[in-house]
Amino acid sequence: MKNKSGEIVSFYFRSIVNDASTSSTQVQAKHFYLKNRSGIYPGYPKKETKKLILTEAIIDAASLLQIKNIVRKGCHTELVEVIACFGTNGLNGEILNAIKELPELEEIIFCFDQDKAGKEATKKYAKLLSTDNQQLTTSFVELPNNDINETLQLHSEEIFTKLLQERKFLFQMEKK
Repeated sequence: MKNKSGEIVSFYFRSIVNDASTSSTQVQAKHFYLKNRSGIYPGYPKKETKKLILTEAIIDAASLLQIKNIVRKGCHTELVEVIACFGTNGLNGEILNAIKELPELEEIIFCFDQDKAGKEATKKYAKLLSTDNQQLTTSFVELPNNDINETLQLHSEEIFTKLLQERKFLFQMEKK
């Protein structure tokens, strides 16, 4: 994860296998962060960002970064950035401050998991962000699978053009 100057200030690790060798109870794959984590993944968005995609997990943000041209096409702009939250309770102060510093930001697109926690977090954060900036539009993508990474594994990359173009709006800016 990077700070405002683009320097790496923290790391994220994810186990990819379950380990049953240490006990009779299977240990599930886990996410690991350094103590006192800071920074944003993949980094702070550019000041000219018009659309910002928030993902629930780092692996989902990394998945979207692999198909950046498709994401740009689906959002109808080159000025789209991606930020990973650290779970459904992970839209922290550092990310909120980074969002507030985007003078050209028009829309935040949530790509959280399709489970109950992901849907509730989307509504909660959309309301929070719309209250802070009433000119901001918030929307969400309805994924056909649980998350972005799983959707990319089970479908062609081009599905994201359609999913982004058909996103659902939560709070829309008032036209002046």
